[in-house]
Amino acid sequence: MINLMNHKSKFRAWLFVPLLLLLLPLAVEAGKFKVGDVVQVYDDWRKEWKNGTVVDINRRGELLIETAAYGSLRREVYQPKIVRFAYEDGAIGPARTWTDTSGTFKIMAAPLGVVEDKIRLRREDMSEIEVPIAKLADADQRLIERMKAEMGIRATPSPDPIEPIRFAGTDNENLNAFGSVGLAEERIAILADPLPSYMVIPVGGVGFGKHYEKEQFGLIQPIGGPSGLVLISAEYPVDPRKTDEIDRSRIAWISLKDKKITKEQALPDGEMVLDYHPASRRLLTYRYGRIVTTFGRRKCQLSIWEVMPTDESVKPIISWEAYPEDGYDKEPWARLISGDLVLHRFADKQYVGWDVANKSVAYRIFQDNTWSTPPTLSGTAKYGFLVENKSVRIFDAMTGTTITKLITENPIKLATPSEDGSKLATLEENTLTIWNLTDPSAEPVAHPAESIGGSMAKEMYWVNNDMLMIKNFMEMILYDLNEGIAIWNYHLEHGTVTAVKESEGRQTMGVLNGHLVYGAELMSNGVRAGLAVGNVKLPGPNVREKVEGVSREDLVVLKPGSKVRLEVRCGDQYNPTVYNALVAKIQENGWELNQDNYDAIMHAEIKRGESITRTYRFFGFTRAPETVTYTPIISKLDLTIGEDTIWLNQTSTGPGMFVSGDETIQQQVDRQKEDVNFFTRSRIPPMILDPKYGRGFGSTKVSTKGLEPSTLKN
Repeated sequence: MINLMNHKSKFRAWLFVPLLLLLLPLAVEAGKFKVGDVVQVYDDWRKEWKNGTVVDINRRGELLIETAAYGSLRREVYQPKIVRFAYEDGAIGPARTWTDTSGTFKIMAAPLGVVEDKIRLRREDMSEIEVPIAKLADADQRLIERMKAEMGIRATPSPDPIEPIRFAGTDNENLNAFGSVGLAEERIAILADPLPSYMVIPVGGVGFGKHYEKEQFGLIQPIGGPSGLVLISAEYPVDPRKTDEIDRSRIAWISLKDKKITKEQALPDGEMVLDYHPASRRLLTYRYGRIVTTFGRRKCQLSIWEVMPTDESVKPIISWEAYPEDGYDKEPWARLISGDLVLHRFADKQYVGWDVANKSVAYRIFQDNTWSTPPTLSGTAKYGFLVENKSVRIFDAMTGTTITKLITENPIKLATPSEDGSKLATLEENTLTIWNLTDPSAEPVAHPAESIGGSMAKEMYWVNNDMLMIKNFMEMILYDLNEGIAIWNYHLEHGTVTAVKESEGRQTMGVLNGHLVYGAELMSNGVRAGLAVGNVKLPGPNVREKVEGVSREDLVVLKPGSKVRLEVRCGDQYNPTVYNALVAKIQENGWELNQDNYDAIMHAEIKRGESITRTYRFFGFTRAPETVTYTPIISKLDLTIGEDTIWLNQTSTGPGMFVSGDETIQQQVDRQKEDVNFFTRSRIPPMILDPKYGRGFGSTKVSTKGLEPSTLKN
């Protein structure tokens, strides 16, 4: 199927809609085109419509059309089915003669869409009118009803984008800026802010057809209520560098109870959905403005619409320019705190609270965090939890005011409040910590998390009071707090599940009430035929039976009291320094240094790798590409039992992401030396689990069929 749609010349491709193919004999009358008509023909190579003029028509009805290409005129023969009048641009069907009930009023026009009880038509002179459907002839009314039934919201004209404004205070970083405050003198309690009681959805799934092949999920948000609603958005994948290559977006309300789409509403072409706030019935979307300045920096416009699951269309409220003057290079992250306040990542490590009612900046927060982790919100968005390097800032999401801080010894990657609002889970490199938010005197409970922490972790969800799900780039790992171990892992079926390119700004998967809510792409004979939403209960088949009775102690292969042999191969210059640093770590972990009778061997090594030659290009094209040759210096530290590596950490020198001043990349790599401090910086856990079970005792595939156990470990 050819997708004929683009922003410059949008055409609803009526020739490729099955219903209208049946209607073609009624719509395309003999002699529709005549010599001299100004028309458009579809260029399959350039994937766009181009203007032309009918020069001649042969007996078979084929059209000789003259077009302009690369400064010259060209004549080619076209079949009528890939030719349209200019006034059919954007139509949902071919131009035809429309007649009123009396038969006296007739007009040649293209249908642009159905607007409530009227149909919008465009005449040959490009003027548009809306005609009450009830005043048209029976044949016309039947045609409209068939179009509506077959096309759904595609028979409705796309709403226009809202013209954006610039809020007061957008460019003043000092206005209402709270910054990164110092350490709180004491922890204080906060009131639990649980999820609303209506946020419950039943187990099940609903599949539905695509409007075009590239359509994909932008949002999958559980709403709940009596019908078990899930709100989804289906969108065209927009490249911010090519904002003219867009197509229609839509939202759909899916009832898992009734197993169907209950309502759909159209959004402007290229509009993408970030969040929905049920209490205020407001929808938050964004779109990109054209990038004309710094390479790769995007200009994002946020918009708010009002919509309910029963509405025919979305109601525009406001749109504003939500970007620094020179743009921002990451995908948008924003959430509705209320109907009139939006928390938005405005720039790197900088968040703005937008006061929609007053069209101004309500507050601005600066984050101190290596990973720039976006904040998480409590059940009704009363509190925000902002990860900083060695703390979590808890702030009032309506005002931006810091309420308290939770202080940790090590940098934090993720923080997630429990669904009942009483606890907070924080994930560090090797530790998962549970905090009691309502009782500041309660000591945080730390759990070992060697195999699930670190920079690979992207999201964290509470499954129940005893289990959390940690999502990384490749899989989701189920962690048992009682045993302090990962018990299972889940992976998405390749090429099927989650049709949207995932990013931290989009909500396309989550855990609610112990259930995994996710989206899937339906494949049929290699064709992306449809989309589906599923909700399955965790942990899934066979999991509880497999892990019953297993404890962390059963999996430990190295622990305090174990005997360790130390081997250092870092060169005569560095061997003593590295040896002494690692002896201190062995003693710190409660291990016994024994070179003859040992349970495991610790290896430390510094070596040079193979020579590498690469060409690097600079962002912004301010400098010419540079070809660099270097030999990386590799620092490696591991622990082995027999031939099995039970723990590993290593680093390597090489070109960095930034080059200062007039320094070349070659000069940067030439001055790099052995990283002896790597061995001092390395944090080795005192208890090491058998890596065979580091990601759980089995694996489950998440597919269009639900949860399918695929691998069990002995």
